[in-house]
Amino acid sequence: MRLILISSLLLATVPFSALAQKKEMIELGRDLALLQEEVRTMQKSQNDKLSNIEGTLKAIQDQIAASSRAITLLDSGLKDRMEKSMSTPLSGLGGKVDTLGQDFGYVRESVTEINTRLGKLDQKIADLSNTIKTMQAPPPAPAGLPATASGPPPGVSSQSLYQDAMRDKSGGNLDLALKEFNDYVAWFGDTDLAPNAQYYVGEILYNQKQYEQALVAFDRALEAYPKNVKTADAHLMKGRTLLKMARRSDAEQEFRAAIAVSPSSDAAGRAKGELRDLGLSTAPRPAARKR
Repeated sequence: MRLILISSLLLATVPFSALAQKKEMIELGRDLALLQEEVRTMQKSQNDKLSNIEGTLKAIQDQIAASSRAITLLDSGLKDRMEKSMSTPLSGLGGKVDTLGQDFGYVRESVTEINTRLGKLDQKIADLSNTIKTMQAPPPAPAGLPATASGPPPGVSSQSLYQDAMRDKSGGNLDLALKEFNDYVAWFGDTDLAPNAQYYVGEILYNQKQYEQALVAFDRALEAYPKNVKTADAHLMKGRTLLKMARRSDAEQEFRAAIAVSPSSDAAGRAKGELRDLGLSTAPRPAARKR
């Protein structure tokens, strides 16, 4: 009885085991098929890439072959031309080429040295030219007086000369500005800016502490141009010049003249300050009674 039971159990489990093995075999077969498909795909891709590479290599080889043929033809043509044009043997051509290369190096060094020397020579020429211009320049006119009575050089206008003088004055080139202002008064003394130019002549001389010459320049500004925008300034600066020369009473008169000419001007305000510094009243003095 026990044997029958065991046999029945074995017979019952056999179909289940066979079914499981069959399922595994099916899955393995499917995986194998997928793997084979991937391998075929990869192999096809590799074959395509190899085909492309082979095509590219073949094209490059064709280009190289064509270039080689062209070089061969060119070399052959050059040899033919050289053989036809040259009657001397070419056995020593290599040595001559080396010699030419060395000579070219020497020439290049020589050219560099020559260029350096030329640069130095150009600088010396420029310095010499500036020296000659300085030597040939006319001597400056006496301070406070016009530079020359002749007319201006060609191309010099009143506007350009005045602008140059103002630029040099602002830039600190006082000697050059002084000459230009003197030239302006001499050449364009009847223009609207002539009083300004004459005033700046005196101002530059005052700043250079040339008080005697500055006094002459301010006197000329007041005598030649008695009524203009610089009249009050000229009186003020003349007063300061006289004060530097220890002429206190004369300086006071000029300060009061600056106030009388233009009471509301900046020059009048500075003139009042000068009077206060001297311990004097800034009120106008009463006119003297006539007998």
